[in-house]
Amino acid sequence: MNAMTARGLSLAAVVAVWTAISEIAKVNLSLWAVIVALGCSLAAGGGVPGLQKTVAGTISGVIWALLVHGVSRALGGHDVVQALVLGAAAFGMVLQAQLPLLSYTAGAFAGAGVAMGLRAVSMEGGIRVAIALALGAALGFAAEQIERALPRGRM
Repeated sequence: MNAMTARGLSLAAVVAVWTAISEIAKVNLSLWAVIVALGCSLAAGGGVPGLQKTVAGTISGVIWALLVHGVSRALGGHDVVQALVLGAAAFGMVLQAQLPLLSYTAGAFAGAGVAMGLRAVSMEGGIRVAIALALGAALGFAAEQIERALPRGRM
C-alpha cells in the first residue's frame, strides 16, 4: 500500500482503539486534547525525538496556561491584565525554544490552548490535560510504528 494509505490506516486504528477504550472505561480525559497532541506528534518529525518534543512542548504549554491564570488572578484578573500576562507567556514560550527539548514552539502553544480551552485552572486540571496530551503523543508514536509495519507497494 502507498504511504498515505498506511498513515491513514495506522492513525484510524489508534484513534478508534483509544476512543473505544476511553468511552467504554469512562476515562476522564479529554478526547479533544488527545487528538490535538496526536496531530502535534505528526508534525514534530516522528520517532523518539518527535515524541519527546511533543510531550515536553505541549506540557510546557499547560504550565504556561496555569501560570497565566494564577498571575492574572493575583493581579486582579482584569481583561487588560490577562491580555498582558498572556502576551508575556507567549513571549516565554518562544524564548524557551532555546532549550532543545522545549524547541517545539507550536506544541507549547497547542498545549496552552488546550489547557485554556478546557479551563484547566488548578493543578489537578493541569495534570489531567498534561496526561491527555502525553497520551496523544504516545498514540502518534504508536501510529508511526504501525505504519512502518504495514506492507508497502501498490494498492
